[in-house]
Amino acid sequence: MLKRIKLLLVIFISTTLIGCFFDTTPKKRVIIIDKSTGKENIPLLRFSEYAEPKKTVTKVKAPVKKIRNKQLKEKIIIAKKANMLPVTGKIIKTFSKKHQGITISTRAGQAVRAIRKGVVVYSGNKMKSHGKMIIIKHSLGFYSSYTHNQMLKVQNGDKIKKGQIIALTGKDNFYFEMKKFETPIDPLKYLK
Repeated sequence: MLKRIKLLLVIFISTTLIGCFFDTTPKKRVIIIDKSTGKENIPLLRFSEYAEPKKTVTKVKAPVKKIRNKQLKEKIIIAKKANMLPVTGKIIKTFSKKHQGITISTRAGQAVRAIRKGVVVYSGNKMKSHGKMIIIKHSLGFYSSYTHNQMLKVQNGDKIKKGQIIALTGKDNFYFEMKKFETPIDPLKYLK
């Protein structure tokens, strides 16, 4: 008798478990809502039973114009860098061992803007070869020098914001330097 009860119990449990695997009730469709875009019914690509059938869409690709001219590429790069420079103008001399900054072709009276926030550590014209000059100390040991100005708009100790007008250019081309502590660095690599 006990054997029959055990056998019936095993049969009942196994048929119940097997019935769970072969459930014939229709599955409910899952709706997924992407909260960032508000879109609904995003298909689950991992789970094929929930994925919507793929629609074949032929995309027409527009012809892509390739820039083959090396000089044009350089002009585009210079234009992007010009937005980050302290003054608007064409870079006429770049950084090298002999020329430890960049020279920018400017006209008199253009606005000179600070490249980053910092504190003015020098504002004056004691170095006659550089004309009126400003040196700003930035965080992490960076310094920036703005030379050949006709008018200085800041004084020693002033706190400067990024993009603030600090001077007006003079008749000579504008010269800009950057240093990391005492070592000259190429400004174009650090301007952002």
